Amino acid sequence: MSTTTIIVIVAIAVILIAIAFTSKHHKHRKVFHEDEIAAAIDKVFEQEGVNEMNRTDFLKKFQLKLNCSRKELMVLLGKARTAGLVKVDGEKVSKPV
Repeated sequence: MSTTTIIVIVAIAVILIAIAFTSKHHKHRKVFHEDEIAAAIDKVFEQEGVNEMNRTDFLKKFQLKLNCSRKELMVLLGKARTAGLVKVDGEKVSKPV
């Protein structure tokens, strides 16, 4: 085998390993639709029986309902706020009336 052939084989192997790593690393991501977010928010408030909760308690329960990472949770909370599904006032989260 010539040196050129070995270099090409090694380059292809490195590219395949990089593709496999990237696809495995990003496999945990899930796309959440607004209706899924709204249903999870409603379930959290229904189970607690209140219309206003402490922010940390809400986030813990919301994360359990959606089974997502903390970073994804913050993005989803922002989407819920802009969609008008929840209202965040400092350390309190409430359902809009």
